[in-house]
Amino acid sequence: MIFFKLWRHDLRYGLSKRLLLYLLVAFGQAFLFCKGFSNWIGNMSGLPEIGELSDTFGNYLIYLFQGMDEYVATPDKAFEFPAMWILIFLCGNALTLTYPLRDLEGVGQQLLIRSGRRRHWWLAKCGWEIVSSIVYLLLLWLGVLCYCAIFQIPITLEINEWLVSVMASWEVASPLNPGEVWLWLIAGPMLFMILLNLVELAVGLLLGTIWGFTADCVILLLSAYWMNPWLPGNYVMFLRSRWLIPETGMALSQGIWLMLAGSLCMILIGGIFFSRKDILRKE
Repeated sequence: MIFFKLWRHDLRYGLSKRLLLYLLVAFGQAFLFCKGFSNWIGNMSGLPEIGELSDTFGNYLIYLFQGMDEYVATPDKAFEFPAMWILIFLCGNALTLTYPLRDLEGVGQQLLIRSGRRRHWWLAKCGWEIVSSIVYLLLLWLGVLCYCAIFQIPITLEINEWLVSVMASWEVASPLNPGEVWLWLIAGPMLFMILLNLVELAVGLLLGTIWGFTADCVILLLSAYWMNPWLPGNYVMFLRSRWLIPETGMALSQGIWLMLAGSLCMILIGGIFFSRKDILRKE
């Protein structure tokens, strides 16, 4: 009962009262990136070797989470940076960055003292992070959906494989099953966003908000430049998936377990250290 009261408090003050900000950030990114993709499709369609490209709602979501292919530094290869992919996740981190510490220094501290249960306060914050991550990505997808509706782009579960091949600069290695692709589009980014926000929460409450945000930046950058199965970001880059790289590509089935285990570890480890944190002395 105490947990649900604390959780309800967090959802009200940490999410509901900031929902407009979530909406602006998510929709702003969706329309900006989708417009860029539309322009790119228009330019590519004018090339004789490409031909007319048809797009769908699913192709736009793949574009948002395409990431980059494996980075191999060579003297003749330009430096690459998956700015859009990183920005999407960092914006989700920024939206949840300051509330936990501000709450701990304000009304939340009084609720914590009255409840006498640090565990409930901590679990409520973890629950808030999970819900906030889901809401942010749902609003991002809703923004893409609205863009497609406005510009009369087919809203369908089908994926145009030729468009994916042109986008990736090589042919799709195996047929794109819409059900599997949509599972990847929903489960992958959502679990990764939850993991990042739980890392930010645990590190931020222990060391400070800037260190929590820095930890997420490190995870994103390492995932971008090191294709390693222990770095979870690799599993949410479409250009590194098994559909495009059948032998060495990343399988989401493995990534799901890694991200779930990582999230559970953050909840447990963060809870242990938070139970010993002297929140009054800091005041």
